Amino acid sequence: MRKISWFFVFILPFSLFSEDTGGMAGFEFLRSDMGARPGAMGGAFIAVPGDLQGTAYNPANIVGIENRTVVASYTDHILDFNQGFIGYAQNVAQAGIFGVGVSYMSYGEFIRTDPEGNENGTFHPSDLLLAVTYGDRPIENLSYGVSAKYIRSQIDGYTSSALAADLGLIFSIPKEQLDLALAFLNLGKSVDAFVEDHESLPMAVRLGFGKRLAHLPLLLNFHFLRYSDLESDLFWGLYWALGGEFTISEKLFLRLGYNSRGSEQKTDSNSDRFAGISIGLGLIFSKYHIDYARSSQGIIGSLNQFSLSMTF
Repeated sequence: MRKISWFFVFILPFSLFSEDTGGMAGFEFLRSDMGARPGAMGGAFIAVPGDLQGTAYNPANIVGIENRTVVASYTDHILDFNQGFIGYAQNVAQAGIFGVGVSYMSYGEFIRTDPEGNENGTFHPSDLLLAVTYGDRPIENLSYGVSAKYIRSQIDGYTSSALAADLGLIFSIPKEQLDLALAFLNLGKSVDAFVEDHESLPMAVRLGFGKRLAHLPLLLNFHFLRYSDLESDLFWGLYWALGGEFTISEKLFLRLGYNSRGSEQKTDSNSDRFAGISIGLGLIFSKYHIDYARSSQGIIGSLNQFSLSMTF
């Protein structure tokens, strides 16, 4: 199992990420932040070992989970969009950490019309993601993770599906309380098209770090993000995100973040001055972790995210 996983981590990304996507990719919901703790930190969550919410950003984050863990998350999106996630992970002695998760995105109700513009009922577009994640620490201070994913989008009576993989590494430097991370996301292909043309996936690579400061109760996470189909105005088309988690007490956390994609949501109006900025809180109550995040999307509104985690 470990030899197969190492093959995927080091060989597969370079063969898939080098492909020409042929324009803007489909399955856009795969770019969305999943989980209130990551969302509050601007999506800067590439190196936070031991958090099941972090597997969408780097599957190696599953390493460090010691107990059985269940996470449920809900996002009140813009307009009447809704997004949710539920996942489970367990540490299996001598075999690594295994996890499963289901994510969905609902786009609300749309009116169906014929070519003449006549109304003919309604339909509800949606996306679904099923993921299985495995992670391990084969040598001291080095962790890796692999996620296999099935993706399905539905618009009225039409569907499209894809198979993909996420691959990630985290190298820890305990003396410096520093984690260096690399992740390849959405490596795969569409297997069924809505009609004839197969949409490509928004493949991406993340590179960053997590650092716990020595003289301040603050965990920092930073990453650069490069999509295969989407470029920013920064050098090499990179996006970036920075997030921090302040430990106010053993059971209370304050989180702040900024994602550079917010700069693309600005229209020079007062209502979008906070675009890309996020804030949130975390509470620990016995074996329960409760998280909340609010993220500004500029003039189009804000996202509210809620997560509940339980260990047992």
